Amino acid sequence: MKAQQILQAIGPELRQQILTYIQTDERPAYRALIQSLAQARKLRPQFILEKSRAQQAEWLLNQLYLKSNDPVAEQLLQIWLLKSQGAMLITFLDAVGITHDGKGQVDELPEEISEEKAQAGIDALLKDYGPQQVALYLHMFQIQRPEGWAGLTTAMEKTEAIKL
Repeated sequence: MKAQQILQAIGPELRQQILTYIQTDERPAYRALIQSLAQARKLRPQFILEKSRAQQAEWLLNQLYLKSNDPVAEQLLQIWLLKSQGAMLITFLDAVGITHDGKGQVDELPEEISEEKAQAGIDALLKDYGPQQVALYLHMFQIQRPEGWAGLTTAMEKTEAIKL
């Protein structure tokens, strides 16, 4: 699943949570996203930034749903996950046995993740986080490798709660 598809598949509440976080807590990243998307549409970024926050969010989402803007959608989701969901990342990495720096940053991803380890990671996440949040994170994690991890794919398919 591509980032723009993931963004469309998650519920409106989670989408709004992500946009609100980016608009309020990651202003430089938000402005960079607006600038990039506005320039692609041959608009001045200021034209978008002068709109209300709700109008900005609506415009931003409409742009992020486009296939051509998938890299920008991926960047938005990665910023949200890394900056505001660090505990979730650490929970999964610890449960799966992937070494990290303590903040969720991984130097080297493993070649394989067994189905059993993947299921342990999914179960650990579902204890503390909502199913859509977990699904979003796992799909974004799978994007980190061209084909993802077969064990994680199988475990995700078997877990009904996280289907998007």
